[in-house]
Amino acid sequence: MTGLLIEVSLTMRKKSELAILVASTFIYFSAGADVKTPKWFEGTDSTELNIMKFKSISDDKVVGETTIKSKEAIKTIIDRIQALPANGDMMIKWGPKAERTYLSFQSPGKDSQVIQLIGNRFKTPSTGFLSEKSSQEEALIRDIDALVVPALNKRILRLKDHPVKFKDFVIKYVGTEHTPQDPNGPTIGPTNDTHFEVWENGSANKTTLSIFDGQLPPQPQAFVVGKTVYYLLTYQNLAHESLAPNYFEISDKLPKRR
Repeated sequence: MTGLLIEVSLTMRKKSELAILVASTFIYFSAGADVKTPKWFEGTDSTELNIMKFKSISDDKVVGETTIKSKEAIKTIIDRIQALPANGDMMIKWGPKAERTYLSFQSPGKDSQVIQLIGNRFKTPSTGFLSEKSSQEEALIRDIDALVVPALNKRILRLKDHPVKFKDFVIKYVGTEHTPQDPNGPTIGPTNDTHFEVWENGSANKTTLSIFDGQLPPQPQAFVVGKTVYYLLTYQNLAHESLAPNYFEISDKLPKRR
């Protein structure tokens, strides 16, 4: 009789343990069903992008800022960010001198969406960082930094009607007039006439710079601010990197011909 009671007790204990296991499994899957896959943006209809770079994660001094209002340009940046994995697989403990940049995307009637760059790395929506820094991430960070802190000999994205502010002057890409080859005319090939505007800081007097290319590549265009001669480069920079058709660069030197 005692043995029978022990056997019944063990059987009931096993059933109880099985019930707990099943319940735990159910709770696990129920909780997992509510977990959202991280994504960079809730919406991609931003009409304004404010970029602000601080001295470091421990110093709120602003070292550069710019605002982009071109929807096309903003959409291009959003697409490039979304091409990066949204689930960072590595946590990084940054030192107090690590650089910090905020990208604030504004949409009508919605809260702004903020993306952070820390130590020249994207902080992903999962709060982690990508363990492998891809060429796509590196190029995007380089382009963002050039927009917010432009400098000589720094490749800059060519964004239509976006003023890029240097220390002594401002330059703006106005647009490009493309003329296709006339099938009934002389063979001169398609041509492009690219226009920029430049003016000194605090001045309303603008100078138009036009660069033509056709059978020959576009040549550097010189301009003077104060007593300094600068060169607008749209084909190739001093490092022999290609600039056409998406970039330009300002230099105080002419590229050496190879």
